[in-house]
Amino acid sequence: MAYEEQAIPTVTTAAPAAAPLRRAKWWSGVLKFIRKKPLGAIGFAIVGVLIFATLGTPKLSFGAPSLPDRPLGFELGRPWLQRYSPDATFKLNSRAQIFEGVSSEHWLGTDKAGRDVWSRVINGARRSLFVGIWALILATIIGATIGIVSGYFGGLLDTVVQRLMDALQSFPPLIALILLVSINPLTTSPNLLVIAFALGFVGIPSVQRIVRAVVLATREQQYVEAARTIGASDLRTMRYYILPNIMASIIIVFSTGLGVAILAESTLGFIAPDKLPVGPSWGVMLNEAQPVIVDHPLPGLASCIAIAAAVLGFNLAGDALRDVLDPRLRLT
Repeated sequence: MAYEEQAIPTVTTAAPAAAPLRRAKWWSGVLKFIRKKPLGAIGFAIVGVLIFATLGTPKLSFGAPSLPDRPLGFELGRPWLQRYSPDATFKLNSRAQIFEGVSSEHWLGTDKAGRDVWSRVINGARRSLFVGIWALILATIIGATIGIVSGYFGGLLDTVVQRLMDALQSFPPLIALILLVSINPLTTSPNLLVIAFALGFVGIPSVQRIVRAVVLATREQQYVEAARTIGASDLRTMRYYILPNIMASIIIVFSTGLGVAILAESTLGFIAPDKLPVGPSWGVMLNEAQPVIVDHPLPGLASCIAIAAAVLGFNLAGDALRDVLDPRLRLT
């Protein structure tokens, strides 16, 4: 009896998995960002130039933070781009070289006291930037905390907190800023750190309002409801489920708020220069140049352009960050 030959199944080897795609180099991501967000790229470039202008060689000197030369507890040396001391007076034959034009020695000329305008603009950049950073740190931490708690719990607590914030926001910001700086009981002389805290206090209502609006939408999401269902406490829910999902909004508020803080500090220096400590400030420079700006426009124009560029840069960078970090706008 012949047996039919059974077919022997053949086993084929699977095709090798495709090699994982190599990660795009960081510069390709930068180029893609520049193509998609050209205005944002311009904003980041302006911010980068501003930050570089404030940098100097760190010194081995530590202590309590002090603005503008010890913003983080260690002292920064003279900015690398600063050519001369901002308060140095240049003289020729015992006479101050006032309102000198652009030259190889003075890239933006000199002011009414014979001081180098370029050096004062660069030194004023460090002052304005670190005052803005300290102000936004205070406003963001306190404002975000109030906004998260108020928006999460709602009810009577939310109503009381929002009415208090409305009362604070009803004061004109500039008048409130001058008032806070004037009644400062901690020191008898103007202090940049106190001015930064005053700026931060004035900005708290705006920050908390934005954060609260985001929290009101976030607390209704399913993952927040799931956290409550499994027994997560309110503190844990706010810390691990609410805060991480609103960090993008907080970062955007911080970045755009820096431009507002710089503008506010410059406005204070222009309107009330006696409220600021002695030293180069864009607002004070504009105040000093204002009486002679028709005949000698360069010192005033230099400070105006510096203020406008800083505010524009942070606003454009903040808008680009919003488009990148917001999932709803990322696909557009």
